[in-house]
Amino acid sequence: PFEYIEEPHPIMVFEEMFPNITTNHWLTNIPVQKCRETTILADESLPMLCSGSTMGSREGILEYIDVMVKEFDYWKERENCRSDMVGDDQAIHNYVFYNKQLKGAVAIPHRTGAIHVVGYMADKIFRKVIRKRVKMGLSEDKFEAEEYVNSHGYKMSLGEPSEEDRWRDWMVHQNLGLGEDGFMDRETGFILNLDGKPSPQVHQYDRFGLHFQSNFVERMVQDILDKEK
Repeated sequence: PFEYIEEPHPIMVFEEMFPNITTNHWLTNIPVQKCRETTILADESLPMLCSGSTMGSREGILEYIDVMVKEFDYWKERENCRSDMVGDDQAIHNYVFYNKQLKGAVAIPHRTGAIHVVGYMADKIFRKVIRKRVKMGLSEDKFEAEEYVNSHGYKMSLGEPSEEDRWRDWMVHQNLGLGEDGFMDRETGFILNLDGKPSPQVHQYDRFGLHFQSNFVERMVQDILDKEK
């Protein structure tokens, strides 16, 4: 992924799918308003940054860790900042960036950098296939449909042929209406950046469903290992 970076920065944080998801989301805005008593993240024009995707120089990452630890310490010492919510690091990650606490930090637009955060789109595709399977009468309800999709993948779930020798072509051919055209390469199976090149790193690919790991990722890795023998 480092070879993909044309202009390195001390700290690089990565945007999620914008404008579909912004910092005004409850996951980030509400905890920050409650703890820091500021509406800095209550802005639909600020892209959500993924706390699970950060790159940078050695000095930059050490700076990032130092700032995050200090902010965590602030939150844990105050009752109004504590939360049992999973993913509260996302709120802190976005707060310290947009509050300009990270020196030299740059936000990389969605699908343009070394890390592609696919979570939002992946979940939309997964849920759409589930709903469509139920609508087609192939499953009685969404629970049964989800189990089938997780086991058999998208194409079989919607009645499309799934040839064994075409396992890399894992996306359904029928249009789901989610803007998924150009999202992946049907020949390689790779997720793509906006420039049409394979995304160097793909974060949150588990949101595609359990089938993606077994039907594509594991087979892709094995294929690479076999070619290196």
